[in-house]
Amino acid sequence: MKKHRFIKYALICLITLLLAGAASKTTKAQTAAPLTVAPARQVIKIDPGKISSFSVRFFNAGDIALTGFVKVADFIVLDKSGVPQLIEDTSKISSRFSAANWITLSSERLNIAASDKASILGSINIPVDAHPGGRYVAIYFEPDNPIPQAISEERVTAVSPRLASLLYIRVNGPVAENAILSRFFVPSFYEYGPIMVTSEILNRGDYHITPRGYLTLTNIFGNPTAQVALKELNIFPDVSRSYANSLGSKWMLGRYKISLMSSYGEKGRVIESAAYVWVFPWRVALAVVLTLIILILIINNFYKNVVVKESGLEEEIKKEQEEIEKLKQQLRKKG
Repeated sequence: MKKHRFIKYALICLITLLLAGAASKTTKAQTAAPLTVAPARQVIKIDPGKISSFSVRFFNAGDIALTGFVKVADFIVLDKSGVPQLIEDTSKISSRFSAANWITLSSERLNIAASDKASILGSINIPVDAHPGGRYVAIYFEPDNPIPQAISEERVTAVSPRLASLLYIRVNGPVAENAILSRFFVPSFYEYGPIMVTSEILNRGDYHITPRGYLTLTNIFGNPTAQVALKELNIFPDVSRSYANSLGSKWMLGRYKISLMSSYGEKGRVIESAAYVWVFPWRVALAVVLTLIILILIINNFYKNVVVKESGLEEEIKKEQEEIEKLKQQLRKKG
């Protein structure tokens, strides 16, 4: 009886725990309010003195209605990883890249019902004397209450804790395209591959660029042995982006050339550089040399102890045979 009671009690406890876990999951699902935005990025090309319009849609997939403000802010990219940073105070950003004051929204407040979407319309009024080039603006939703979870439709990099749609505004006109390879580092010696290459491209132009190119590994005979493509990253004006690539395999030997070739901009400007590296598995080579030396010593010792002795014994036997023949001849003469 006690055994049956214990089993019954254990089953009741297990069912209670399962129901508690299910209730917890249900509560989390009900309180979560995932928010998405589309489009995550838009590229708008416009002439000076013209007006263009755009729209941004916010989707609320949660069970709770959301209310908040829709705001406009310039954004810049300061770090080499490409994370945007909102600049709400236009006095803290160069007028060369600011465009927040050019944008007018249809409404500053937005109500998004549960499992519904809401759109915001906007217009961009470009001044007649606007300098050609890129301007970068974020349209973001700031809820009255914190959002448990906020994601973008295209999984773009989050801009602080807010949910933003990024506008890449291109003011048409002659644009300066200028980028340099500010860093190209390859260690001069490797024991084993692959070879790690660190490069950095700095954009000194008026508009963001997306360099496309390759790193090529060439052996001492001039034959390409490996090639990798550079990751296509946006590089904003006055900002550099870092690249880290590996080339080759573990077992390599000799002097190798690493070449970088990349193009960017509308005119297809080229960035190129090269570096050389030696790859030599010296520990393996040392082990091989020591092994060869030991083998040579063993063979030499074997030769001395066996072959030389055998040849010596053969010569002694031959001499003894010659002496025996002489003795035989002398005995015959005496007989």
